[in-house]
Amino acid sequence: MNPASSTRSFHVEHSTMEHLDKCPLCASDNLQLTSPVTDHSISKEQFTLCICGACGYAFTNPRPLADRLPRYYESETYISHSNTSRSLRDKLYQIARRWALNNKSSTIAKYAHSASVLDIGCGTGDFIAKLRSKGHHVLGIEPNASARSYATDHHRLEVLPSLDAIESKEQFQVITMWHVLEHMPDPRSTLKRAFALLKHQGFLFIAVPIRNSWDAQHYGTTWAALDVPRHLSHFRDVDVRRILEDQGFSVVKVRKMWMDAFYIGMLSEQYKGRGPILSLLLGSLTGLWSNMKSVLNGRPTSSLLFIAQKDRG
Repeated sequence: MNPASSTRSFHVEHSTMEHLDKCPLCASDNLQLTSPVTDHSISKEQFTLCICGACGYAFTNPRPLADRLPRYYESETYISHSNTSRSLRDKLYQIARRWALNNKSSTIAKYAHSASVLDIGCGTGDFIAKLRSKGHHVLGIEPNASARSYATDHHRLEVLPSLDAIESKEQFQVITMWHVLEHMPDPRSTLKRAFALLKHQGFLFIAVPIRNSWDAQHYGTTWAALDVPRHLSHFRDVDVRRILEDQGFSVVKVRKMWMDAFYIGMLSEQYKGRGPILSLLLGSLTGLWSNMKSVLNGRPTSSLLFIAQKDRG
C-alpha cells in the first residue's frame, strides 16, 4: 500500500465494475456490506467492502474490472512505481524503505543463500537489486510499465509483466510478495501458481496489512491500509494462514512488521484532515500504541510477514 495524489478526473460507471455475489475464499453467498470507504490517494471515489458471514474474509466489492484497475495506480507520486521523494511523507517513506530493504534481505539470508528468487510485484526493483548484490539470482514480476522500465533501465534487472510469462516448472528457491497479495484479483490462484514455481522445500514470503490489528480498528474506514480499490482483499491473520495451507504450504513463522504501523498511522491521520506535522505526531503515537497492544495482548501488528514452505518435512 502506497499513497498518491492526482488531479485526474474519475467517474465510476456501472459497466466498469465487477460485482462478486460469492466469497472468493469459501464461495458463500452470505455477504455483508460495510460503510463506504474513500480512495483518498488517487480517485477520491467511494467503494464498499463485503465481509463474508461464513468465513469472515473481507474484500472490495464491487471492484473495477481487470482492464480498468491500472488507472487507479496512475500517478507520478505512487511511490512503489515512481520512486518519488517530493513531500515530507514521501521522504519518510524512502527512509523507511531503505531500512526495510536491509531488513528484508537479511530475513531472506536466514532461509536461503545464493538462491534463485522471484519477487512478485517488484515495483522499481530496489529489493531484488539489493538481493542480486548479495549473490542471489533474481527475477521480478511487475505489471506497471513505467516501474518495470525503471527496474530494467536503472538496475539492469530482468523483469517480466506477469506470472504467465514464466515457464511452468519448479525453478525458484524463494518467492516474495511484499504487500502484493492484497492487490491480486484471485489470491488463491496466485498462491497456487507460486506453489508450482517453487522448488521442493522452497520458501514463500508474504507481507500483507492485517485488518484485525489495533490501528485498523482504531481508524475504521479511514485506515490507510484499506487503500481501495487497489487493495482487493483485506486479510486477517487467520485468512492468510487458511489460504496458504489450502494451497499446500506450511506456515513456518509469522513475523510482526513493527514499522508499518507508524507510516500507516501518519497516512490515516492525513486522511482525517490533519496537517503534515500533526499527522506525523499523532500517527507515530497511534502506531506506537498499536505495537504496544500487540506486545501486551498478542494482537497482530498493522502488517505481518508470513514465511511458508513448500512440502515442509
